[in-house]
Amino acid sequence: MRWNREIMSGRNVPRWDEKMNNLIIFLTHRRAFWVLMLILMFYEEARTEGAELMSILLADDDVHLATFLSKSLESEGYSVHTALDEDSVLAELRRQNYQLIILDLNFGQTDGLKLLEKLRAEGLATPVLILSARNQVSDRIQSLNLGADDYVTKPFSFQELAARANAVMRRKADPSLNVLRVEDLEIDPAMRRVTRAEREIKLSPKEFDLLHLLMRRAGNTVSRQDLLQQAWGLQPETDSNLVDVYVNYLRKKIDFPDEEKLICTVRGSGYRLGPSAPTSGNGSDAPRTLSEQPQSGKTQSHTMQGRGAASESMMIQQTPLRALVSSVAHDLAQPLTSVRCFLEVVAMRGGSVTTQVGDIKNIEQQADRAIALAKTISSLVREMPAPSGPWVSLDLVLQEVFNDFIVLLHSGMLTLDRQWDSSIQITSSPVLRQLLVLLAGKIVGKNTRPLTLTATTSIKGNRCCLELQWRSNEPGAAQDSKSVLGKELVYVQELVNSIGGGISFGGENTLSLDLPAAPHGVPMGKQEMLQ
Repeated sequence: MRWNREIMSGRNVPRWDEKMNNLIIFLTHRRAFWVLMLILMFYEEARTEGAELMSILLADDDVHLATFLSKSLESEGYSVHTALDEDSVLAELRRQNYQLIILDLNFGQTDGLKLLEKLRAEGLATPVLILSARNQVSDRIQSLNLGADDYVTKPFSFQELAARANAVMRRKADPSLNVLRVEDLEIDPAMRRVTRAEREIKLSPKEFDLLHLLMRRAGNTVSRQDLLQQAWGLQPETDSNLVDVYVNYLRKKIDFPDEEKLICTVRGSGYRLGPSAPTSGNGSDAPRTLSEQPQSGKTQSHTMQGRGAASESMMIQQTPLRALVSSVAHDLAQPLTSVRCFLEVVAMRGGSVTTQVGDIKNIEQQADRAIALAKTISSLVREMPAPSGPWVSLDLVLQEVFNDFIVLLHSGMLTLDRQWDSSIQITSSPVLRQLLVLLAGKIVGKNTRPLTLTATTSIKGNRCCLELQWRSNEPGAAQDSKSVLGKELVYVQELVNSIGGGISFGGENTLSLDLPAAPHGVPMGKQEMLQ
């Protein structure tokens, strides 16, 4: 009854117009809140999308360094594709546009400068940033004169590399490079325009977003879960056929019956736009599916026999020594760059970066490679004492040589298969030890994955044949013998000639040394152990 009396008298009860005003104010505030949230969401999407449009082609034959750099650059908002040889670079450039090419001058069997010159001669305007362990002013000048836009020497800072890449792309901003292209299909994200063979294709906003995602990762399989999360914002575990439905919509508009089918279904995985991304002969499984293909074709065996025994010297001649030390130092720059960039990125993010077990293992392997290569340089420049006799036990020489690589042997990066005859005596020239250290160092330096190295011997008269054969302990082909020695082959030949020997290549991953040896059956007697 009291409540009824208060209602009737109007006391202690808010008026209805006040209630409505309060409700309107409340709804207005809520509406403003949601409008603000939508604006922030669109801004964030536009900001992220703009960063993702920065596409980089990374041309580097060191698979570990390339994988790490691609991951780190992607974490900075770039879209990165990796090419491990010249054919992959050319195929990628035909496949789509890039806003920057990061090119390693020491690009496998390809001369990076010649590739740069070739690209510029063909009219390619994409900016090129050079990576190289060559730190001479003349190297930088030559690269810039041939069309490079910047030059970074190894080992480098990742922050510096990212800053220079960003600066080059700012200076060379070209709207045409923002257009993504796969075969005859083009998408302009800024204009939200899609064409195929000059035929404009009208897409709904969501169809455009889905196609844009597939185009950005053209040639690579994109899982349904990734597409759901990036195009619709749904959690990966969401059970939905949205992706399949919209891919079907895209196929009807893009893949006409008389045209090549660009949208491919990868059973059990997701979808791929265009042909599979090019693979390379010395890659490894990486986020960009850098799969390996064994090299094909017949390997021609050629033998370069020594031109007779030259006078034995206590030290290697200065010219080949300097060239060979420089070569090993160049190999050393690769693992040092990987280790430095990894530690730098971890420090940049205050240790909050998610590090996978595989990444830690790779960095440990690169650190071990760096130690072994540093010891190789030390052995090459170390002065050797004069031997007291003409012959020395091959077993003692090989044991001392591989002691320099004990870190790799303990870590599993190098497995030694000892198949040599311990009774063989060979020339005691100090040059032989330096030659063997160099060969082992080049084999380890050029191959970025764990190896098994087999050393076998045979004796015929007063000649010993020492054969070194290596194979990768992981899927994929190891670097062949010509790639291992590269331009230093002429200097290696000088060393072999100086001890009256010869060198030959009997297979892709095999080299043989023909060395002077004591006739079999000669008593071992006193033997020299090289210091």
